[in-house]
Amino acid sequence: MSEAEFAELFEKAEELSQYFREIGPEYDTKNTFAFPSIEKFKASDLGRLQVPKRFGGHGGNLLQTSKIVSELSKGDSAITLAYNMHYIMAGMCLGLFSEEQNKYWMGRVAHGELMFGPFSEKRAGFSGLADMKAVPQEGGGWKLYGKKTWGTCCDAATIITTNATITDAEGNIPEDFEERVGAESFFVADFDIDRETDQGDGISIKRTWDACGMHATGTHTIVFDGFYVPESGFVCEWRAGAFGVLEWASLMFASIYLGMMARVLEESREALAKKTLGAVFGAVVAEDVKVASVGHIIDGVGDMAYRYEMGRRVLYQTIGEVMSGADDDWPLELRFPYIGLAKTFIADNVMHMTKSAMSLVGGQSFRKGAIFERLYRDSAASLFQPLNGDQSRTYIGEYLLQPEELED
Repeated sequence: MSEAEFAELFEKAEELSQYFREIGPEYDTKNTFAFPSIEKFKASDLGRLQVPKRFGGHGGNLLQTSKIVSELSKGDSAITLAYNMHYIMAGMCLGLFSEEQNKYWMGRVAHGELMFGPFSEKRAGFSGLADMKAVPQEGGGWKLYGKKTWGTCCDAATIITTNATITDAEGNIPEDFEERVGAESFFVADFDIDRETDQGDGISIKRTWDACGMHATGTHTIVFDGFYVPESGFVCEWRAGAFGVLEWASLMFASIYLGMMARVLEESREALAKKTLGAVFGAVVAEDVKVASVGHIIDGVGDMAYRYEMGRRVLYQTIGEVMSGADDDWPLELRFPYIGLAKTFIADNVMHMTKSAMSLVGGQSFRKGAIFERLYRDSAASLFQPLNGDQSRTYIGEYLLQPEELED
């Protein structure tokens, strides 16, 4: 994608971001997916952002996608988080699909279809092997059985990707650990579901989403009960494939929260530049005091700007190293946690910023529906997307404490 082509798309992202900003409060209150956004998102032509031009897309790269995601998130992070799942899966699948699969599935994305990928289960998040079963069928293909608990973008997507463990013909999961790892596989299929009943052939949506924040994502449970996937829907062994493309997940989540950081800073500046207090103790004369002249307010806003700018640099530096191939110099075991550091760093700082913003703005920010109250709730979701801070530190710590590493 040329710079001129990207600039044109970014303008569309700015317009769509404004629309998300306008409707976001309504769907936060309703605690439902922002259904009117589907038509707007498709009309923006941003859905085929990363799809290579040879498959009918725009050919956007990792950095360009990150900038689009952050711009949309400035408007409303919850709505954007839903479409971010599409960006994540499109980016990952491009690196995992065969040429034939890319031509077919990405061709459909280029024509306006959206993808999503529920992977987490009740007891197995990203770090746990899938309990969901893929049972081989006599005529070929598999039937999937199980539940996925984070079906973000299920209300808009028509293509589903997921992981499941291939069993024997009786549905038994391998007992040997290494064999089970090898049996955990990645699949793609049509998400053909009746939007009135939430039912499809062997698959359904259970509307379970009721969380602290990110209400408008519509992140529901997906139930697989004999959902058929043909042989052409097999993509690859999941673990072996996923670790090579997970930058699309971690860095796009980081982009969501970078956009939120920008929104927190924007809203804080606007509120605090206007706010005045009545006569206060210590003042020379009994008149209104502009809080923008108060020392800890000045320092607080400066601290927010510092955190945002450092987050931007960490994210873009990480993306730059991945795009240039400099990540080849990292220890292989640390590739994913090192990529994940950008998301972890931004997650820590966006939560600090929303808390600080509420403290600086004062009690009005605590009222239900206030932008700061919503940003505070929505920022908490940053704790859970992979890799979270505990996982990143654990992977790095375990590697560094290996005896051979200590000898080095």
